[in-house]
Amino acid sequence: MKKVMLSAAALMIGGLAFGQVTNSAGTAPDATPVPNLSLDGDANTGLSIQNGDDNRVRVRQAGTSQSARTTQDNGAGTGGNLAWLMQTGEVQAASGVGNEAEVQQSGTANESFTKQEGDYNDAFTAQGQNNDASSGNKARIRQGTGQQAQDNFAAIEQDGDDNIAFTRQTYDNSEAWTRQVGNENKSMILQDAGPNQTDGHSAFNHQEGDRNESSIDQSGLGGRNTATAYQIGFDNQSKQLQVTSAPSGSSGNRGSVSQGTFFEIPSLSQFASDMLAYDPQANTVWFNPPTAGNKAKQTQYGENNGAEIAQWGGDVDASNYAEQLQDVGSSGNDAVIFQGHHYTGEPSNYAKQYQTGADNRAGLTQTGSANKALQDQRGDENEALSSQMGSEHLLNIHQRGNLNFGTSVQHGAGNAALLVQHDGQSYSIEQNAGLFALDRSAGGNQADILQMGPNGDFGAGAIPCEFDEPMNLDMTYDVPPVVIEDICDDC
Repeated sequence: MKKVMLSAAALMIGGLAFGQVTNSAGTAPDATPVPNLSLDGDANTGLSIQNGDDNRVRVRQAGTSQSARTTQDNGAGTGGNLAWLMQTGEVQAASGVGNEAEVQQSGTANESFTKQEGDYNDAFTAQGQNNDASSGNKARIRQGTGQQAQDNFAAIEQDGDDNIAFTRQTYDNSEAWTRQVGNENKSMILQDAGPNQTDGHSAFNHQEGDRNESSIDQSGLGGRNTATAYQIGFDNQSKQLQVTSAPSGSSGNRGSVSQGTFFEIPSLSQFASDMLAYDPQANTVWFNPPTAGNKAKQTQYGENNGAEIAQWGGDVDASNYAEQLQDVGSSGNDAVIFQGHHYTGEPSNYAKQYQTGADNRAGLTQTGSANKALQDQRGDENEALSSQMGSEHLLNIHQRGNLNFGTSVQHGAGNAALLVQHDGQSYSIEQNAGLFALDRSAGGNQADILQMGPNGDFGAGAIPCEFDEPMNLDMTYDVPPVVIEDICDDC
């Protein structure tokens, strides 16, 4: 049982569209219906309102039309409310179709768990609700069971600090949306698309504040997964893992991360507008306000992948870090990183791109000083475009096998570029050129190029200077309890 997901917003990368979202963090929340007041009409509805602190509500609905809403409004401001909702039913009888579940909690230390089985369900949880004192809330939404779980929508909104949001969706073609405003919040979205029509999933995380964490994990036998993380602030972390067995020519995975100031990536791709038309001074990257200490990692397995990371700004006190891994052995992949840095001195930004498999393309742009970049491509058509503006940058391009191409543009002084190519080759390195090379007399740039054809040797193709120290982006969010008991305990 399928429905066509209507487009409300194309993902920032590459024009894939899913359900009821506007973005960035606008619109989304849904759920609401309750009325009916019976004489049947396939009833099941609800409401439940609790005022004060330390309240508990458990709602279980099995049957037909279903709809539940529960509101817990903290009285003294201490919160500690618990909500547990479950909806289930047979899809064929429409009893597990189009259900709505909504939870609203204010205050601190609230917990909610919503579970829905079936198709076309809608779950919305809001915690904090613009309450400055809100903190330590946990929201969990679970949608799916067996083959009765597709085209579902889940939204979580949290205001305040130290909140955790966890959404899990199974089967296929579902959408998850999370928005958190505050510091030290964590959001995890886990989506697994099984067989059937396997249209994949869509996930969106929006976080405003510092030291927040975003994790999106998508897998399945189909294609068309999209993941977007949008973080405004400092010291944030984002991790995306996408796995698909989509056949060649289908949509595959699309991943996008934007970290820093209030600047959303425009609808680029077509290889990020061919990497901003390869250089033109890296476009606006230089002029965006600073950010610092952000980390992002994207990992993609499968066909027709696209990955994009933008980190706007930088600070001498904390560098930004970006890593992309596409391990494919097939066609149609590309990866782009933009890093802007405004200050002189170290530490600065670090970008890494790894691609294994067929059509390989990689592009990166860095501005500022003392940035490091590594582009490593192993196998097939290759091509690695890079642009660094400022001074004392380090760049390594390793292309180990097949058609290669290379290129590197470094504007400024004291930069170093290493380019190693095995097989097809080409190369082109330019140093101290363009708008940001303000002092043409300030040189000190270095370039080292090694090209080897099919029978080349040069000490078996030496590749020194491999600066590699991946940062730890492991994020595990220990969400359950909720637990509700009592109600006439030992009465």
